[in-house]
Amino acid sequence: MVKYKGKSIFEGDISIGNQCRKEYLDSINSFIENKYAKSLKNRDIFMENVVEKQECYREQFLKMIGEPVSPYPDNVPKAKSQYVGKDDMCDIYYLQIEVMPEFWFYGIYMVPFNVEKTPLVIAQHGGGSNPEICSDFFGESNYSFFTKRALERGMAVFAPQLLLWNFDIDTGEKKLEIDIPFNRVVINNKLRHSGLSITGLEVFCIRRSIDYLTSLDCIDENRIGMMGASYGGYFSLHTAAVDKRIKSIYAACFFNDRSKRCFDDWTYNNAANTFFDAEVAALCAPRRLQLDVGKTDAVFDYSTSISEGERAAKYYGKFNASHNFQFNLWEGGHRFDESGEGFTYFFEEI
Repeated sequence: MVKYKGKSIFEGDISIGNQCRKEYLDSINSFIENKYAKSLKNRDIFMENVVEKQECYREQFLKMIGEPVSPYPDNVPKAKSQYVGKDDMCDIYYLQIEVMPEFWFYGIYMVPFNVEKTPLVIAQHGGGSNPEICSDFFGESNYSFFTKRALERGMAVFAPQLLLWNFDIDTGEKKLEIDIPFNRVVINNKLRHSGLSITGLEVFCIRRSIDYLTSLDCIDENRIGMMGASYGGYFSLHTAAVDKRIKSIYAACFFNDRSKRCFDDWTYNNAANTFFDAEVAALCAPRRLQLDVGKTDAVFDYSTSISEGERAAKYYGKFNASHNFQFNLWEGGHRFDESGEGFTYFFEEI
């Protein structure tokens, strides 16, 4: 028996409080679901003026994800370029870009031979991956040769490295262990202390990369596209929502109802009442947007993406741009539609 200063202390059974604990947990979950139920209507009301005031919405979206430098820089960033070789399709460079003072961002730049002026495609890898894998440097990957599809059309490609090379969720993507540890969740939480997010920071890095690349003589600054799968699809949509220079977007295997699949770094204050995936898509309108969702995707339940796709289509309709939007529900898994039709649609507008 436990005593305190000679006095006996009641000894309880931990299970007696379990029912109370369960009711507390149930209350929290019920409270959240009630909030989600109301948030759908709230987003409809919030987005009523998106056609007339899209730039205002874009500013609110930027504020939600956090812009690390404001106002956005008007200079061309410095870069360090290392030529690493060539294959039958292009010259290949490892590129570091100083997106802000003493902050170096990395990616692989591939440019077809003998081009004078060419479009630029941002090819974004997914979780647990890197530019080398998505560029097929270690053999065929599950990115459907998306960098090669751009290169064969005479387009330059930049494949950025996001803070995702180590990732504990099995997305089915090809992985190579890189012994540079980090904790993305902790880093994101530290950024939140300053009103930022890892998404806002990495969107900024991609945009600054575009600033540098479009300063090159061979890049046509008026013909830019961005494509990616999984996290790459998420960043393709979110970067294009902010940066209107991106004329065509191809986002695969991520689009969903965020209340059903809310990764820590895909979660923002009050997003349920303002910007879920469909509302982010509305910021891309009327530019071309291709979305692929696989019915056998093991990471995201496709059924919860259907209503979100319908909402995105509705927004594109408001911009009279339904011809520039495709929500493609296909029979495959966590990757681009293997038919290749999405790539054809995407490249038409670049």
